[in-house]
Amino acid sequence: MQISGSVYGAFDAARRTFIMGVLAAGVTLGTAVGAAQAEEAVNALPDGTAMDGFDVVAYFDGAPAKGDADYAVDYKGKTWLFSSQEHASDFAADPARYEPQHNGWCSYAVSEGYGAEVDFVNGWSVIDDKLYLNWDAETREAFLAEQSTRISQAEANWPELHAGRVDGSADLYTHAGEGADISHPQQLN
Repeated sequence: MQISGSVYGAFDAARRTFIMGVLAAGVTLGTAVGAAQAEEAVNALPDGTAMDGFDVVAYFDGAPAKGDADYAVDYKGKTWLFSSQEHASDFAADPARYEPQHNGWCSYAVSEGYGAEVDFVNGWSVIDDKLYLNWDAETREAFLAEQSTRISQAEANWPELHAGRVDGSADLYTHAGEGADISHPQQLN
């Protein structure tokens, strides 16, 4: 069967429109996937070590512990260290259960709409089976005193603040910049 020029032209135009639509959809889909995989604004050292190398599973056992490079798990584009193979395995099996809220930034600060570093030794608490980190022990106490309000406000602020941390537009307060007596990577006392 032979297709006349005008019919072929219409067919070819429709085919090109379809292909362009598929390509455009692919680009849009690719952009959405790329955005979903964009770097997370995780509290990490410049070398990519999350949480100053603290074992986030250890907080659920009741005390902070430093992790070891022998027990490392890659998650959210960062290296998370653990004090034992058991903790590394527990985290790898269910990271959402153990990862700190607000990607390890100060939950009190997030409730106020800005980012801040945390005190991994004295600024932590586990509330309703979730890990929250705060600037220091005093800020932790203030967070705990108003925890339901602070948690709900932090959850409301987090998406916008996280986007600002990813693109660099959100304020971030550092211990060094504020003259706090906490240096990073933080060590256990």
